[in-house]
Amino acid sequence: MLPRLLAALMLVLVAASPVPARADDAAPSPPTATAPPATVAEQWAVYRGRFVTDDGRVVDTGNKEVSHTEGQGWAMLLAQAAGDRASFTRIWDWTRSKLQRHDALFSWRYDPNDEKKPVSDTNDASDGDILIAWALIRAGRTWDEPDYTREARRILSDIRRRLIVRAPGRTVLLPGLSGFKGKDGVSLINPSYYIYPALADFNAVLPGPEWGRLRQAGLNLLSDARFGRWGLTPDWVNIGRDGDLSVATKFPPRFGFEAIRVPLYLIWAGEATPPRLASYLDFWNDYGGKPAPAWTDLKDNSVAPYAGPTGFRAITELARAVGGTAPATLPTIGDKDDYYSASLALLAAVAQGEIPRQAH
Repeated sequence: MLPRLLAALMLVLVAASPVPARADDAAPSPPTATAPPATVAEQWAVYRGRFVTDDGRVVDTGNKEVSHTEGQGWAMLLAQAAGDRASFTRIWDWTRSKLQRHDALFSWRYDPNDEKKPVSDTNDASDGDILIAWALIRAGRTWDEPDYTREARRILSDIRRRLIVRAPGRTVLLPGLSGFKGKDGVSLINPSYYIYPALADFNAVLPGPEWGRLRQAGLNLLSDARFGRWGLTPDWVNIGRDGDLSVATKFPPRFGFEAIRVPLYLIWAGEATPPRLASYLDFWNDYGGKPAPAWTDLKDNSVAPYAGPTGFRAITELARAVGGTAPATLPTIGDKDDYYSASLALLAAVAQGEIPRQAH
């Protein structure tokens, strides 16, 4: 995590950056070979028992047991997909009471280890805001609950007004309200924060041209920001004063624990055309039937000395299935998977059941 003391340095690139720490530099524990649960509802029961507390807090077991809006939003989506209204309600109630700010957005992180001030950084993370709003829309539709839709509309209004901005040459999604602008404007973005399957639902609830513009701008970004031997998406991207794109310098220059979500969201939205999937498949297929490395450095093309965990493999196999190069059998949550890997595995399973007809 970035030290909170840096939050006052607002012109320093990522001073208040809501960036959850990932265990990028340590090999994840491999899943065990126990018989996996088959359905989304069964996997959700495993996930809920391991990562969701009785009061609705989602625990990041790979990151000092903290919670953040990414996890709360994901768990709300998963509960809705599994038809578990009671859990959805608990998770939403905890999220709203502990993390919602005076506006409609959410403070990005809750640290139970800090008893005096568990929410020490009130900055938001736009992917968490988006996930929570999308989960509320889906829940409102599934359970005919207009209060959820009204809450989603409030969040969307702030996302549209405050987080969708202009940068040189393009429209961008700010990763958070504070800490991502230099003196020349927006300077740092995260391609995995563009959650494409949510945007059509957003336009249905709060119509406006901004959602379509953001969708297209995100797809253009993926086309333009391709680096390294395989032409992959960086975890973080710098935007120069003239609109030129480069691999961010404030983070390891990788396709890894952040950007792994990009192909998942493309597939889920029906945006995974063959050209858009090609670079990811090229990287993964270079390792044949073996699990691909967890990351590759986009500067020197080195790779992680360990394979990606179950969640990464689930996204890989989903992409291969969509690309017509593998059967659509995804790995499921293993006994030793941490919060992040388990989340990605279960999200891939939900996406697989909802994939619209792919464009060509």
